[in-house]
Amino acid sequence: MTELLAPAGDLQAGYAAFAYGADAVYLGLPKFSARAEAINFSEDEFKTFVAYAHQNKKKVLVAVNTVFFDTELESLIDTLATIRDTKADGVIVQDLGTARIIKKYFPTLRLHGSTQMAVHNRQGVEALRDFGFKRVVLARELTLEEIKDICSVPGIEKEVFIHGALCYSYSGLCLFSACHADRSANRGKCVYPCRENFVFEGQKKHIFSMKDMAQSENVLKLRELGVTALKIEGRKKNALYVASVTDYYRSILNGEKRQSVLQQKMNNLRTIFSRMTTPFYLMDKKNTSVTDIEFVGHRGLKLGQVQKLIPHGKARYIQVKIDYKVSRFDGIQIDLPGQERPIGFSLEKLMINGKDVFEAEAKKTVEMMIPPHLPFIPEKSIVYLSSSGAVKGSFPVKKPALVKLDEYPVSVFISLNKNQLSVICEGETEVLSGPFEPAKNDPKTALEKVFMKTDTSGLVIDSMTIDCEQVFVPMSALNEVRRKLYEKVVTILQKNKQDSLNELKALIAREHKAVASVSTPTKTIVKTDQYAVVEQVLNRDDVDEVIIDLSIDKFSADLIHRKVRFALPTVMRSYDSLYFERLAFLKDKKVPFEIGNISGLKMVGSDFYTDWSMYVANEFAARQVLEFGAKKFVISPETPDPQSLADKFQGQAIYLRYSDLPMFISENCPYVSVHKKCLSCGGNRQNTMNSSYGEFVSIMKNCRHFLLNKNPVLNKKINCMINRFDFMNRKWDNVKNLLDEFNKN
Repeated sequence: MTELLAPAGDLQAGYAAFAYGADAVYLGLPKFSARAEAINFSEDEFKTFVAYAHQNKKKVLVAVNTVFFDTELESLIDTLATIRDTKADGVIVQDLGTARIIKKYFPTLRLHGSTQMAVHNRQGVEALRDFGFKRVVLARELTLEEIKDICSVPGIEKEVFIHGALCYSYSGLCLFSACHADRSANRGKCVYPCRENFVFEGQKKHIFSMKDMAQSENVLKLRELGVTALKIEGRKKNALYVASVTDYYRSILNGEKRQSVLQQKMNNLRTIFSRMTTPFYLMDKKNTSVTDIEFVGHRGLKLGQVQKLIPHGKARYIQVKIDYKVSRFDGIQIDLPGQERPIGFSLEKLMINGKDVFEAEAKKTVEMMIPPHLPFIPEKSIVYLSSSGAVKGSFPVKKPALVKLDEYPVSVFISLNKNQLSVICEGETEVLSGPFEPAKNDPKTALEKVFMKTDTSGLVIDSMTIDCEQVFVPMSALNEVRRKLYEKVVTILQKNKQDSLNELKALIAREHKAVASVSTPTKTIVKTDQYAVVEQVLNRDDVDEVIIDLSIDKFSADLIHRKVRFALPTVMRSYDSLYFERLAFLKDKKVPFEIGNISGLKMVGSDFYTDWSMYVANEFAARQVLEFGAKKFVISPETPDPQSLADKFQGQAIYLRYSDLPMFISENCPYVSVHKKCLSCGGNRQNTMNSSYGEFVSIMKNCRHFLLNKNPVLNKKINCMINRFDFMNRKWDNVKNLLDEFNKN
């Protein structure tokens, strides 16, 4: 059965998801969640919710899908231990260090590869499967044909997004927020700079502002392909939204054929939250309608247009023929010319033919009172219903009764005679001295009833043995014995659990202290995609190695050289024939490579490095890529303490001294966004743009978009044996000046 997987940013959203048809939910805990600013679940809420889900045969997946730093190791272990002990159904992971810790120290946890890993081809899926992942969340950019191909890969489940907000960049490959706002998307703290205005091609627009994904027409096609889970985005949305969107897709999956029913459910959803929608690239890899460069934010359900303005004394009213029912205190939004966001207000007064009404049915002509602080509203302005009391009342969610948590399975032995009651559990004993009077009835039933009660202690009675004579013990005395015994048992079990966790932390800490350095001379590496730069740097004695991107402007056999290593582009879709042809040619020559995506493990031989996009931000990720077979790795540019990694892995760690890091890597063409059509430029183009964040260079390379800072980033100097200079579309003069400056220092 294909799962409908809904978001749960808090406890109420989780209950709403299950109430309206979700088979599973995904959620975050207070730390290591890529939605750090969602409410998320406390530990107690999480335990209660998982118990509730399992009692109702539902699943709970936990997002531990951020890059972590070495200073956070103990907190990460605590988080993983909580998930393990609560028996959640899967852990969604981006960081290879987190994956390594789970695989080695928490083997009962089920690994799911996050969409933050940017898995976009069958090779990436195969690599995760072979490492031990049980499920992969595919990149949102894939087409139906690509997903079909990936679904043929055995041994691993496939999960795809079907609804919700889209990132402009491939998830996990965006550095904009980290570099320009010091709030990393890979740490769950993105400020969404893609929603801001940029000046491009002479226009100031929201060039990178994506429509929301909506696969209403395609979910059944995805199910037919054998996709394991259909995922709804929205952990920052409230319970009402989760209820509505889950209800809508559950109806489709259940075979609802009545368009009137589906339309009403979609109208409910648009009222709660609505941006313009797109199927993205699922049905067309060249879809030209994926951004909304004019407007941002929620609008609502379109009600109609302003027919005219009507004054009533000092008050202002607008007349609108409404397409849907409206009530007083509903939320109204109106588009104004030249404004990217609508104006909004609560509908305090509503009239029909000059008479006050509380509500008005669809197709009625109404007058709505406009608050005095709002600007002039011209005729033909679009009016939206942005919140509705009626819609809110359509999705009641009752809070379930408290669920008993089964954390500690235990056995109980009870011995009762006329002189003494003795109860033993987990090596602890509680005794009640007699003598006891003879009983009319066998006390076994009463003893069993009392001692099976564990309240909310977390104990669950696996087995109970009772050896008793027919004597009477007051119920109050039995309850007191039970309370005292179970309190002692829980205390001991909690201590044992903590001791076990402390031992695990000590074991991991010993690995953490190990140094993996190898002896190697100091090296300088230059990476480029320009043939003219390669020609020059190969002749410089101060450059030890040249890494050439397979997207290089000129490609020929004369690039193969003792100082040259070839880099696979971070994104290599199945239809990127140019890159795969060049790769096949080079593999026959047995040249060394660099990879920037997990898929590279299935594409190259044994001599390879890993690039920054493999996110080695902690030493466990470093150890993992080295265990994959990497000779060297690039330290993640997001690491707060690159020196620590350089010290522990001298000779294996590469430091980006100068770098043309892409703020975005995207399938969307900004020229298409602005001009509303493909310019047939051949897929390669360069231009400048700017915003409040600064000046940028927009590069189209084989119809893939890269946004760079105007100048390469100069990172602080650290003591690292291998320094690298990354250049993209830079001319030799620029490269030469930076290399000369570096050597002077």
